[in-house]
Amino acid sequence: MDMMVSTRFEEHPLGESFGAELRGLRIAGDLPEAEFSAYMDAFHRHHLLLVRDVPFNPTAQVEFSRRMGPLELHSQNRATLETHPEIFCVGNWTVNGELKANFARGIEQWHADSSYREIPSAASLFYGVMCPPEGAETWFIDAAGAYADLPEQTKASIDGLRTVHSLATLAEWGRRHNPDKPPLTEEQTRKWPPVSQRLVRTHPVSGVKSLFLCPAVISHVEGLDAEASRVLIDGLMAHAAQEKYIYRHRWRAGDLVIWDNRCLLHTATLFDHEKYQRLMHRTTVAPLVAVDVFLLG
Repeated sequence: MDMMVSTRFEEHPLGESFGAELRGLRIAGDLPEAEFSAYMDAFHRHHLLLVRDVPFNPTAQVEFSRRMGPLELHSQNRATLETHPEIFCVGNWTVNGELKANFARGIEQWHADSSYREIPSAASLFYGVMCPPEGAETWFIDAAGAYADLPEQTKASIDGLRTVHSLATLAEWGRRHNPDKPPLTEEQTRKWPPVSQRLVRTHPVSGVKSLFLCPAVISHVEGLDAEASRVLIDGLMAHAAQEKYIYRHRWRAGDLVIWDNRCLLHTATLFDHEKYQRLMHRTTVAPLVAVDVFLLG
C-alpha cells in the first residue's frame, strides 16, 4: 500500500548525549531523496537512531541500508540469511536443531563492527525479529564524548597511537568463552590478516575525535608490549564505560536501531538462551570511499 511521504518525521531523544527515536520514517529503498537526506542529517547529528514497529521485510532492510552506502558481506557466511546474504543473523535461532545465527554465550565485550577490516564499517542497522522479553539488551557508548572528557595530557599521549585489530584475536576470545565455537578456517585467516588502526579516529562528517576501543579484537598497541597494551586499553575502556556515556536499548520485535560505528561502541548482553529464542538481522554499511578520512586522525 502506498504511503504519504513527509520529510518531517519526529525526533525524540534517547540517551543523555546521543541517540534519537524517529517516528514516521518509512524503511524502504524507494524513500524520496528529500526524506532520505533528512534521515541522514538526523543520523549524523544523533549517531544512533531507533525506528519502532518496522514490518519484517529483509528486502526493504537491504535496499534501505544500501542507500547509505555499499554493504559488507560478513566473514561468517554460515550465519547469513540464505535469501539475503547481506543480512548477518545474530542470536540462538535454530532450524531443525541446527544453529543458523551467530551466537555468543560469553561476557559482554565492547566493540565497533568490522574493526578487523582494513577499512572498518561506517554504520550498522540491527533489526529485531525475535526478541526475548528479558535480557538481550544492546548497550552503546558515546566514544566521542568519552574522548572529549579525557585530560589534555592523556589526549596528547594517545592521539598518535595505533593498535592492531585481529579477527584471530577475536576468535581466540570467543573460544575461551564459547568452547564449542569453531576456530577460524585457513581461508578466513588468509582473508582477514591483522590490521593497524588508529586508537583515536576522526569522524569524516562531523570532524569529532573518538576512542576506537575493541578490547577483544585488539592484540596490542604498536610500540608497547602485551602488558602495557592491556593496561592502556583497559584504562581507557573503564573511562569510556562510565554510566554517563551509555545508552541501554531494551529490544522489542520490530525495532530497527541504526548506529554510527565511527563514533560509538556497543555490546550485547546476556539472556536465558535455554528459555528464549533470539534472532536479529544486521546489515552493515561500508565507507563510501576506498580510504575514509576518519582513519587518518
